[in-house]
Amino acid sequence: MGEARSTAERFYEVFNEGKLEAACYIVTDDIENTEPNGTIKGWDAFFQYISTFKNAMPDARITPKRFVESGNTVVTEGTFSGTFTNPLQSPQGELPPTGKSFELPFIEINDVEGGRVKSHRVYYDQVSFMAALGLQQ
Repeated sequence: MGEARSTAERFYEVFNEGKLEAACYIVTDDIENTEPNGTIKGWDAFFQYISTFKNAMPDARITPKRFVESGNTVVTEGTFSGTFTNPLQSPQGELPPTGKSFELPFIEINDVEGGRVKSHRVYYDQVSFMAALGLQQ
């Protein structure tokens, strides 16, 4: 296992344990995060992004299933799961909790520099996510 994979795994552990502040030691201050809704830059924006999900789903977990690593890049296939028990802040406004449990497949690509994630790109089906949360049929 190389540095890129071990760095990604450290982030998953911190997220799963709810120790989001500790992620500042795993990602760079100028991290670039891209997901289906767009791109954000910097630690503060990234912390807000991950906090939004953990606040809405306190039991949220990232479960990696497969890694493909090449140099400073690691691709992870996995699932994001949890229970939607608190309001979720979204670009469209606050979404009310439904109490639904979900398991959402994802693919993400992390570029690591100096033992920290410099670029994080995550891909998932937004329609499936909204349906799993009970917000769309």
